[in-house]
Amino acid sequence: MITTFTIRNVANEDGAAQISDFGAHVLSWTPAGGHPAVWQPKAVYLGKPIRGGVPVVLPWFALGFEHGEIAGKKPKHGFARTTVWHVDEDATDDRRIRYTLSDADATPELLAQLHSGASPRFHAVYDIEVGKELTMTLTITNDGTEPLRYETALHTHFHVGDLTQVSLHGLEGSDYLDATVAGYPPRVQPDEPVTFDGTTVDRIYYSTDTLRLDDPAWDRVIVIEAHGTKQTVTWNPGTAADTEIGDMQPGEWRDFVAIEAAACREYAIELAPGESHALTQRISVENR
Repeated sequence: MITTFTIRNVANEDGAAQISDFGAHVLSWTPAGGHPAVWQPKAVYLGKPIRGGVPVVLPWFALGFEHGEIAGKKPKHGFARTTVWHVDEDATDDRRIRYTLSDADATPELLAQLHSGASPRFHAVYDIEVGKELTMTLTITNDGTEPLRYETALHTHFHVGDLTQVSLHGLEGSDYLDATVAGYPPRVQPDEPVTFDGTTVDRIYYSTDTLRLDDPAWDRVIVIEAHGTKQTVTWNPGTAADTEIGDMQPGEWRDFVAIEAAACREYAIELAPGESHALTQRISVENR
């Protein structure tokens, strides 16, 4: 791994995580005595979004969504994941770390995309708790005098033994948008778990029920809870990654699946002046 910026280790007897100040990006989390649960990227390059781990998507999702259509914002998934966040040393120890970010960390050009040319004021507090569970809570506060609308997600890449053996339970019967097809057509998940066979999966589910990721190759179940959102995104590029994603090695798509706590499109967060909103994803592992 190329470490041209600070990577911090938060470790105790219950679990360990590596976290980059660049993007406040959780690179890995491993519960004590177990297999890694968060898929760690092979390389990290300053100035480019980090592949894998838990990217913080903020303040827009993908290219943004406004007035019922794709907004064409750049960079993809917002500027938080390509910005160096600040560490609050007073709220950091061997079990937790706190990062902060504000509008002062973004250029006027980036902020103009967020709020239709106005000058929004906000700050973000990102608390990461490491132990038997990994709990990530992103709290945004509107410090301005006008309403603030933003999209966000905790884009967690879960490490699995073999994705083709994995099944994701908890989304049965849920409505979703299929982002692999132009226009994002609505579909319904059959009354069966989500499985992965090498075809590209990119879906926005309208559900935040507790999920169970059955990982038989490593004889465990990963339990995923989300709060503060109405959507769950699932993504894996499948075999297309071998030729279309330059920073992934051939066959590496079998090592992970992204399952995101998200607030995007029509469920973007809207804050009145002085109001705050918290998005949380909590992960635990049950070994069989």
